[in-house]
Parts: sequence; structure tokens; C-alpha cells
Amino acid sequence: MQLFSEIYNCYYNIINDLLGGSEAFSKAELEKAVSKEGFGETSLYLAPKIASGEWSFFEKDKDLYVSVLDGEPPIVLSLLQKRWLKAILSDARIRLFFTDEQLESLKDTLSNIEPLYKQDDFYIYDSFAYGDDYTDSTYRTNFHTILNAIKERQLLDITFQSHVNNRVHYHFLPCKLEYSVRNNCFRLLAIESRGKSHDKFYTINLSRISELKETGKFVSDTSGFDKESDKFDNTASHYDIDTYITRGYHKEPVTLIIKNERNALERAMLQFANYKKNTTRIDDTTYKCEIFYNKSNETELLIEVLSFGPAIRVVGNEHFLRLLKNRLMLQKTLNNK
Repeated sequence: MQLFSEIYNCYYNIINDLLGGSEAFSKAELEKAVSKEGFGETSLYLAPKIASGEWSFFEKDKDLYVSVLDGEPPIVLSLLQKRWLKAILSDARIRLFFTDEQLESLKDTLSNIEPLYKQDDFYIYDSFAYGDDYTDSTYRTNFHTILNAIKERQLLDITFQSHVNNRVHYHFLPCKLEYSVRNNCFRLLAIESRGKSHDKFYTINLSRISELKETGKFVSDTSGFDKESDKFDNTASHYDIDTYITRGYHKEPVTLIIKNERNALERAMLQFANYKKNTTRIDDTTYKCEIFYNKSNETELLIEVLSFGPAIRVVGNEHFLRLLKNRLMLQKTLNNK
């Protein structure tokens, strides 16, 4: 398979950027742009080709150069990019980001392209075999509604079943969507708004949502809820989801000692990519990683740490160490039965 394509070429990218510019440019600006984006000798070859009109991408208007295109230059994909797109179309999660009509159009466009890989080329050994049903029409509709509400900062009326099977119904400000590789599911990070002193942070599994409605109430960056006008009057920082997540962190991070054997460091950085963490090197093969975690993610983090076996040693905090030892003892007991 050919990996290199002319669309990755330096000259191609320079011309593409110049064509995409909305304003005309002078010869001096042309040479500056070419020198900035190209190599040392690029301006000696490329700029004269454009300025002389030998490469007819631009028309000269007095002392300025203007693109011959009416709009933006078309997006061109390499064969490798097309094969990658064809491959991800077979992933059920792609349905969450496109309509059925859009997916059919993409499949038709790539009908004669061989996928870069197939889903059965991978064996996922450390996650649930069955996760959320990404083909379910209600699930997809809820996902699209939540995604739009996050962008627009709109309150949503959400009813869902909690992990202890209690029915919860409030107005929430959706802030982030996160994907759990281990559980193969999407979760919504949201803030329930009851007033400034009573707001509460929630992590909601999308599969547990039984009803979801738009409220038509929005939180702007500078203003907020007013009971008479159905608008908010709280500052944006009050609804900063990162503040709520940080507030819910355990008082001490989990401290790991990682021996970089069998690529353990890279695997750990990928596994714990969704956590806030500090990583420092102790010596050439040993690293210390402090992971800050929310109480709601404690069990999941525990399982993720255990999956590394002896490549990772937990040295703190005491609470997490206690949970780790209890889980190992439980596994030992079950194995002896």
C-alpha cells in the first residue's frame, strides 16, 4: 500500500493555504508565506513559479495576487485516508455522529475502497463484550440532543435510573461526553442546577436515560438564570465542569510506580489518558505516576490498575491500597472455591 501522497507534500500545502486565504497578497507577502511554511530553498523555487504566472493558481491584479477559485479549495483525500474512513464506517459508534442518510452517502462514495482494517482484526481482552447499543434509535437521538446542548449550553430535562436503580429527574446542564473503553459505553458529565448553593455534579450513563427533553433555557458565557425570564444569572465559571470534577477528587491521588517493561509506560499513559495525572521519571526504566480521580470512577480505576499486573506497583493512597488488597483477597477466595 502506498503511504505517501502528494497532498502531504510541502508545496501542495503551501499552495492550498494561499488559495484558502480570503485576501489578495503582494509579492513580498507571498515570499514571506513561502519562507515561513517551506524549507530554506523553497522560496527560491516556489515563489517565482507563482509570481510569474507559470503556475496559474492566481491572477495578478496590479501589484496583488488573487486566487482563481471562487471559494475555498476542495478537500482532497489520499487513498490511505479513504481506506481509514472506510474502516471506521464499520464501527457501530460512528452512527452516533451521522444520520442514516449521511452514512449511506459516505458508504456509496467509498464503495470501491478497501478498508484499512476490519473490526474482527482486533481482540479487546480487558473490556466488557457487550456495551451500549449504538444502533438504537432512541440512544442515537439522545446522543445528538446532548451533543447539541453541550455546544449551545442548553439545559436538558433528563430522567434516568441511577446505579442503585433509583429514578432521578432534574434539569441538567450537559458539559461533557466521555467514553469508557472498559465498559464500552458513553457517559454524560452534567450539573444539576438548583441554585448556586445547591448545584450537584452527576455522571450519567446514556443507556440509563429513560427520557430526555430540551428546555429552551440556555446558559450564556456571561449571564444565567432569572426565574421571570427563564434565563440564567450565574457566571460561566460557576458552571465550569472541570471545577466540579476537581472538587470531587479524592483528597490524595493514587501513586503508581511503573517499570517500563513490555512497553508498560506507553500502555499506562494510554489507559489513564482520561485522568488528570503527574508523571515523573525516577530512573531510566522506572516512573512515578500520580493519578487524580473522582469517587465515582474509583472502581473503574481499580480494575484498570489491576489489569497491568506486576508492571505497576501501587504505593498510595492508603484508601486505594485497602480497596486493592480487598479485591485481590476476594479474587483469591473465589479461585480457591
